[in-house]
Amino acid sequence: MSQQPNPATGAAPSPDLSNFLTNMKLIYEHGYAHSRNRSRMHLLLAIHNCHYVVEQILRERAKDSTFSGALHSIGFEKIIKAVNDMQTIPDYNHLLELNTIRNNAEHSNIIADVDLVKFHVKICEKFLKWSYSTYFKTDYDSLALENMILDYGIRECMVKARQSIETDDLATASAKLYEALAAFKFLAFGYLSDPRVNGISFGGIDFPNLLADLALKVIMAEDENALGKMMLIGSSFKVQDGKIVGVESKYPTPVFKNKDEANKHYEDIMSIILTHQGRLPHSVWRSK
Repeated sequence: MSQQPNPATGAAPSPDLSNFLTNMKLIYEHGYAHSRNRSRMHLLLAIHNCHYVVEQILRERAKDSTFSGALHSIGFEKIIKAVNDMQTIPDYNHLLELNTIRNNAEHSNIIADVDLVKFHVKICEKFLKWSYSTYFKTDYDSLALENMILDYGIRECMVKARQSIETDDLATASAKLYEALAAFKFLAFGYLSDPRVNGISFGGIDFPNLLADLALKVIMAEDENALGKMMLIGSSFKVQDGKIVGVESKYPTPVFKNKDEANKHYEDIMSIILTHQGRLPHSVWRSK
């Protein structure tokens, strides 16, 4: 999928800048996913991810400023003040609070409560959208996270799902989103299960499916949202003439009431794919 041109300039960002900004968006999305879990560890990771991307964007912008030392040795507060002096940053004080929350977590093991973390996650998102446009003449929403998906088939499904949401074709969006998630699971199933136990069942439960689901529970133990969605999908070995010829899946296609609900499912499934694809060997994923 090609990078869309910036509406203000008509030009696409350079590949290096596009990669940098896409990576920052991806790290933020991981932070957002962590913020949805109430455990202290996940809240800590949400704060660290959000602080990290804000600081990296500020450091990139601060390359146009002069400091009395090397930029990498300058602290967050001095950098954000210098950048704010060049151009007022919306939510400047809240970003300083984010820095304090991050320092408290890292140095004093004081973790903010879930509501405060979620508030600053939203502040981070607002800052990213504003700074991408203001500093880099890049539309935040045009940076396609689909480009970060390792498997080409899953990537194409997610692109089609997003396009379908944009055109209000919510039925196709649902089908493509859950086709993508099912593909993610059946590729994982092929790796995590074992064809040698095909045909064995316990109490009517297919053992290969049980084996793969148990492995997924270990891999996704701390991500209840991801695990819940994955457990909705049933995968099994596909057999023809007594031989295993592949894997097949059965998956839901929920009816979305509106775009907001469709976008929520899109964000959830994109987060699952990008968060967990690296937990499996690269050879699992298909390339053209």
